[in-house]
Amino acid sequence: MPETAVPRTADLHLHTRFSDGTETPERVVELAKAAGVSCIAITDHDTLAGLPLAEPVAQRLGIELVPGVEMSASAGGVEVHLLGYWVDGAHAPFRAHLERQHSRRIGRIHEMVAQLGRVGVRIDAAEVLALAGEGTVGRPHVARILVKRGYVATMPEAFDKYIGDGKPGFVPGSPIDPRGIIQLIRDAGGVPVLAHPMYLRNDALVEQFTRDGLAGIEAFHSSHPQELVLRYERLAERLKLLVTGGSDFHGDAKEGLPVGAVKVPYAMVDALRRWKTAHLNATP
Repeated sequence: MPETAVPRTADLHLHTRFSDGTETPERVVELAKAAGVSCIAITDHDTLAGLPLAEPVAQRLGIELVPGVEMSASAGGVEVHLLGYWVDGAHAPFRAHLERQHSRRIGRIHEMVAQLGRVGVRIDAAEVLALAGEGTVGRPHVARILVKRGYVATMPEAFDKYIGDGKPGFVPGSPIDPRGIIQLIRDAGGVPVLAHPMYLRNDALVEQFTRDGLAGIEAFHSSHPQELVLRYERLAERLKLLVTGGSDFHGDAKEGLPVGAVKVPYAMVDALRRWKTAHLNATP
């Protein structure tokens, strides 16, 4: 009997040590291969630096690598994360934004540390920045130091108690409106997708982002139970948005799922590619 072809799958939301993950880009590709994933997107926060390291390993192992990025925005004080697929890192305004965001993230850490100090939580910004190393620094690095210093027992507790939205140490990752980030991604030849809408908790904002040029929504995510997946699939259908998904893998930096734990059909990658061609008059 002929062998049945294994359906191609994708994990379109992965982080490396170049942002707040703990694995190298090369290792992330190897983990994808071991998990049987056909296509991945490395989507580090505000950086494309890990992609050149991942590409040769992906080619060697037969893994399709979609260049991606996860970018921060702010809507009424609420943190919004947008995924950009196939962005052109050589696009000058896009590159300039990433450089400004790198400096902004460092300043944010100093501000967060100062705010935490006002409620008796004393950590060192230099230690947080050293933990981030060559990667872009973010709240998970602060959370890891809070665990290390004994202020909390787990990283989720750090977010719930100190650095989540509305908590004493919270500082938005970027003051820029989502509309500006959506346009920036599109101008750089990319496909803008709203990441983990569960954390947004505001479907009216998704409608606004759609009017602003959003292409898709990440319905499948490690934090989304089945009822939320169905909800966001219905929302995407109503707003004529693409549906994507991924594990949001961070290695040991967060309590979460491994590479490939959230797999979506490869047809979703094809749909992203078609949207890019139709709306941006370009091919990846």
